Amino acid sequence: MPQPPRRPFRPRPSPQREPGSRELDERQQGDRPHGHGAQGNRPQGNREFGNRPQGNRAQRKLAKSSHTHGTSWEKSADWYDGIIGERGSELYQAVVIPGALKLLAPKRGERVLDLGCGQGVFSRALAQAGCQVTGVDAAPTLIQKARTYPVKPPVRYLARDAAQIEDLGEFDAASAILCVQNMEHLDVVSSAAAKVLKPGGRMLWVVNHPAFRIPRQSSWGNDEVTKIQYRRTDAYSSTLSIPIIMHPGKADSESTTSFHRSLQTLTGTGFSAGLVLAGIEEWYSHKESQPGPRARAENRARKEFPLFLALLWEKR
Repeated sequence: MPQPPRRPFRPRPSPQREPGSRELDERQQGDRPHGHGAQGNRPQGNREFGNRPQGNRAQRKLAKSSHTHGTSWEKSADWYDGIIGERGSELYQAVVIPGALKLLAPKRGERVLDLGCGQGVFSRALAQAGCQVTGVDAAPTLIQKARTYPVKPPVRYLARDAAQIEDLGEFDAASAILCVQNMEHLDVVSSAAAKVLKPGGRMLWVVNHPAFRIPRQSSWGNDEVTKIQYRRTDAYSSTLSIPIIMHPGKADSESTTSFHRSLQTLTGTGFSAGLVLAGIEEWYSHKESQPGPRARAENRARKEFPLFLALLWEKR
């Protein structure tokens, strides 16, 4: 299936942009846990859909050179672990983990490979379901963090690229939870994962919704006449390489790269790896706005525009 060429992202001034990070878009409006870092409730509630600062001129100049931004989260591992920790953010706990376990349907005793496992939040959920889990991540510090969080049965964690898995044996299932957006070589990873899956094996991808949650290309808007909260998308079909400044407003902030792919491009990658699409789901925010003039519109918008897309693949 032909795929549109990737073009580098060239930022331009525009209101209400939302930066993304580690595929979960942790710094996205209203998705911050504990009100200070990522995916969870904000004390202000209704500010979820407000404008966000875009950083200074130096940051925008830096964003023009996407090749200078890596995809590993090694540089931001300590910061990221401080946000996600052992159990994951509020959205992990309320939406992502329950939905992923239900769709992947892991069985006790199965061997499961968790790609881009980070500090092992989903790996431990799989282990608690009775699976024999191997977690792989390219950031050694995140793997070290994962090993500090106990779980029974223990998880085998490996610091390596998600495409370098040919020596790990066969697996009944695999997962890539909110990390696909940070994989530049998704085609290589998909092919490698397909090779280590047993016949009938499943692989689950969970991604920020590619139609509505595109870093710097999607945003919230308000129609003051109709009192409707709407979603604006400025780009979708193009495959984008988007540099992400981890700490906007900080001149020497570390950065990473997010890769946006349309639904056609995403599914085409799985099909090219020889996989069959066995399931698809869209997951929505569980939150409710605090009382206020826009609460009704915000709550309606949450039910109209999903946060995440889940794709279940099968090897036949």
